[in-house]
Amino acid sequence: MPPKRERTVQGSCWPCKQRRVKCDLGKPLCQRCISSGAKCCYDKLLIRWKKTPSKTQSLTMSESPIMSLNIHLKDNNLAAGDLKALEYFQFALWPLFTTSAHPCPPPIPLAMECQPVLLAVCELAEAHRTLRDEAGSSTVSAPFDKRMSCLASVREQLRNNPNHTSLSPLLVAVFLLYFLDGFIECDRQSASTASHHVGVQAIVDHLGGFSALIKIGQKDITMLLSEFASTDLTKALLDDRPPCFPAEIWTQIEHGTVWWDQETYNGTTLASVFRIMSEMSLYRQKIRGDPETLSMEVVRGFERCLQPSYQILDFDHLENPSTYTAHESTLERRMQADSFTRAFQHSALVYLYRAICGLPPRHSLVQQHVQSCVECIRNISPLSKAHNCIIFPLYIMGAHTFLQDQQAFVLERLDSIYKYLRFNCVLLVRAALVDLWESPRHDGDWWGMFTSLDEHVLVI
Repeated sequence: MPPKRERTVQGSCWPCKQRRVKCDLGKPLCQRCISSGAKCCYDKLLIRWKKTPSKTQSLTMSESPIMSLNIHLKDNNLAAGDLKALEYFQFALWPLFTTSAHPCPPPIPLAMECQPVLLAVCELAEAHRTLRDEAGSSTVSAPFDKRMSCLASVREQLRNNPNHTSLSPLLVAVFLLYFLDGFIECDRQSASTASHHVGVQAIVDHLGGFSALIKIGQKDITMLLSEFASTDLTKALLDDRPPCFPAEIWTQIEHGTVWWDQETYNGTTLASVFRIMSEMSLYRQKIRGDPETLSMEVVRGFERCLQPSYQILDFDHLENPSTYTAHESTLERRMQADSFTRAFQHSALVYLYRAICGLPPRHSLVQQHVQSCVECIRNISPLSKAHNCIIFPLYIMGAHTFLQDQQAFVLERLDSIYKYLRFNCVLLVRAALVDLWESPRHDGDWWGMFTSLDEHVLVI
């Protein structure tokens, strides 16, 4: 008897199950969905809750994110639209804000207790879902009345609490509004990314600063805080301004919950790279008025800290070779993490040579790191979550490449990222690069390259 044909694979994505075809289980998108243009989704069935947990269920109701969401919602009188928005935010949108395969729980319980957070979550979810359902249309936005209701609710909470004793929930609401306008609705006239940025700063200061917030240990807040600090830093590098926070905060941030996988190679972490980038931005402001004060010793120090390095053989490797051997199940993940961190290192070195040292974009020192950054990004699988958070290295590398094949590669990767994220900021970065390549600014100074990017756009 011939073997029974298997039409589906256990764990297949929802479109492959519907079409009864074999799925390759690629995440976040399988190859069949990429080829057919289908919306690959692995978690669609997770929204179908069971009334009682199965006998074989290994997680308790309090440990399961699906059941915990059900517990919080069943005792609340929510409109059907708000309920769907909360489900969408948890299962579809919140995982897009991190490269981690297991992100920290979203602030759903907080949304059920605080009206501004609930309104912000629903507005963010509705805006993104509209973009996804409209197959990439950039002309849609969240309902304006809901946005105004959210802002009015935040102001009312501040008026009713003159001592600012419970600002943490409001901080989450303003975080979400900041990312709504900076990532999703940055091309709308209603976008107020800069205003929300000021609001976040003010609340963080009232709560005692970064250190105090990280010590509280609330994972969703510290994760959003790390993403806010990252976008503030990259925006500062592009806009020629100092970051809003001192470089020392990155040492504190990496001890909490962050938006990236905390993988290290040879002692280098992404937070340590961000710390050097922050120090370089502050140094640039120091010498801005008098370029003759540029110190080659300081530049060499930045170079040494940012230069990608590799482990060196020592006796421990010879005596205990199995200790340092990567297991097959973790090898690809470690390689992706290495390439991800190195892409940011090469981008930072391009900033050092261009913005601080004033070298032209076609200089050999600049171009060698552009080429190396290209190779790092090529090593990051388009199916990995890390690939969706390399927009800043792609933007820097794309702005400094003069080869058509590399420019095509940048556009292809940005299109791939947008297809997965559905964030309008990706489209605006793409449009800014195309405009730059056709402009004399392509051979100009660092800041002239990025003037066509809208002020409300966040890049990470």
